[in-house]
Amino acid sequence: MSEKKDIIIIHDGATDELMSILFAASMPNINIKGIMVVNADCQGYPTAKVCSKILDLISLKHIPVVVSGARGWNPFPWTYRQYSLMVNVLPIINQFKKNIKVPEPQMEYPLIDMVNKVYKENNQKPITLLCLSPVTDIANAIKSDATFRDKIHEIVWMGGVYINQETPAGNIDTGIAPGANPNAEWNVYWDPKAAKDVITSGINLKMFPLNVTNNVTLSTEIIRKHFLPESGKYPALSLATQMYSLVAFQYGFSFWDTAATAYLGKPDLYSFQQAFVSVDISPDPETQGTMHVELIPDIEPLETTVQIATKIKVEDFYNYYVTQLKKLNFKS
Repeated sequence: MSEKKDIIIIHDGATDELMSILFAASMPNINIKGIMVVNADCQGYPTAKVCSKILDLISLKHIPVVVSGARGWNPFPWTYRQYSLMVNVLPIINQFKKNIKVPEPQMEYPLIDMVNKVYKENNQKPITLLCLSPVTDIANAIKSDATFRDKIHEIVWMGGVYINQETPAGNIDTGIAPGANPNAEWNVYWDPKAAKDVITSGINLKMFPLNVTNNVTLSTEIIRKHFLPESGKYPALSLATQMYSLVAFQYGFSFWDTAATAYLGKPDLYSFQQAFVSVDISPDPETQGTMHVELIPDIEPLETTVQIATKIKVEDFYNYYVTQLKKLNFKS
């Protein structure tokens, strides 16, 4: 077995992101060293509580959970941010263990402090950042500490979209967010300047845009096919069924975040291509956040490029995800 990767998960609390904690924890090559909640597509404090409860279920309550102090340019609509509040009262989260107690999360916590602590405790071994949210905290860390880049092995980021015939637009519903840019993806649109800073930082970046993650759709049919049949036997599948049922009846949901998380344990699910990437940071909310991507041949690695996922083996992803969840035991 290859050497384990130390990872910090940065996320903003939607259902698929919460499930990414369990997914990553199921991978034998992954050590989760910390979790940071960004107050973007969620409510930070209750989301941190949910994270701690999930970790407690799988006997990983020693992993610290903190809440970021990052602020975005374009806040997520409240309609999108309520799901962690719902998950926080799900029976399986609260009743599998009696009298569950979780620590109070540290608020307004800088990412650089968590990175420095993990880096020091693990003999200066570079860290992988799994970012399932806007990248504001990473951009802030780059600015605040010149040594940050050397401490990061790789950033795995679910974010962005580039326009082509298959993907004509982003994931911003202008009916809910009037005047916003329909050609942007929310993790970029929340803070376009941060996205630009991270993309151009020179840190090894694997990007999982909507062009790929939209292919692994989340629907009632998918839940019935992959999660529901054995949910009575495997508690993690039961939790997944309950959590995904909260959003399965809404149009347009996909396994965006778990698709990116899967790369950590099974990178051969994906094809990648080098690309030059730029982000529009103009002040106009109707255009800012648009991502321009120029895919280029993989003749040799170039310092100014990122690696963008271009294809995913869809059925293999579903099978891998479900198989990993079956391996998790909830401790009473």
